[in-house]
Amino acid sequence: MLGEYAVLEGTPALVQAVDRRCRVELIECAARDCRIEAPQLDIPPVRFAPEDSGSLRWQEAVPAPFARTAALIDAVLGRISRSGGRIAPFRMSIDTAELFDAGGKRPIKLGLGSSAATAVAIDAVLHAAFLGDHPAESAVETVARLLVPGREAQGNAGSGIDLAASLCGGLLAYRIRDEQIEIRPLSMPESVRTCFVWAGEPASTAELLAAWRRSRERAPREHGGLLGEMHSVASAGVEALERGDADAILACWSDYGEIMGKMNDLVGCEVVTTEHRMANGFAQLLAGVYKPCGAGGGDLGVAASRDPEFGPRMRYLCRQAGLKTLSVRPDPQGVRVIRE
Repeated sequence: MLGEYAVLEGTPALVQAVDRRCRVELIECAARDCRIEAPQLDIPPVRFAPEDSGSLRWQEAVPAPFARTAALIDAVLGRISRSGGRIAPFRMSIDTAELFDAGGKRPIKLGLGSSAATAVAIDAVLHAAFLGDHPAESAVETVARLLVPGREAQGNAGSGIDLAASLCGGLLAYRIRDEQIEIRPLSMPESVRTCFVWAGEPASTAELLAAWRRSRERAPREHGGLLGEMHSVASAGVEALERGDADAILACWSDYGEIMGKMNDLVGCEVVTTEHRMANGFAQLLAGVYKPCGAGGGDLGVAASRDPEFGPRMRYLCRQAGLKTLSVRPDPQGVRVIRE
């Protein structure tokens, strides 16, 4: 919700977990029936055979949309085996329907951190199934461990902030300082009303982050100036929440949205799209603020105000313009495992 891009350079950032979940179910089975189903990826079941070493032998070429998940599963099972766990044959289903828009011909990511939610859920269910009670990692240790395969999938650029939200829940301040992750829980002032807007197209975080990195080489002065602005505003936003200052956090969201609006020309990509600009106009009309969330592009943005009627009015204006708003609420609870 604040500190996008700059979080990779040591700037404090904000992230809010919401009540949309990835649901992973694991059932032990006969070795011949081992498979993983991920219907939102629009791929057939991925079959595998467990090895005596605890690793998996994928029986066919891993479909490209599943490659990131396969690498994660291999990494997690490797850790479990090294920790003394016994890997039994299993079937797994990965249901991310709540994190996709299913209104079209194919499910489309909504920009709610589905990859991170999937990683955290898979990690939790595999550990619960095959390692049982084991010394608990801290949230920082878990995020750092899961960040390795995640970064590989994002061109070595992911921050891990979505992993922290999925793992811990709630509103978090997140920072990478001297290569060390810091996670702190915060609270949003009760008077702040938010409305999340779906701008209609999934954004490629890896591509946008790569464009941001290239801008540092191509235009170092402009890149550095923008980064300095980001750091100043994001730091002020975290401090505003620490003291419970609703007006100040709204001002920081507005300022950061304006900063992201300067990125289009610098990075050569549409970080702030026409739909984001339209939503920003509606928010300003209602005396509120607006900014894209995450890497920007065509997916998610947040509008906010202290007006109790802001949400319904913002949703009405968006609906009239063909913009979709998401019915999501902050969720204080992170990952959880249910045994049946």
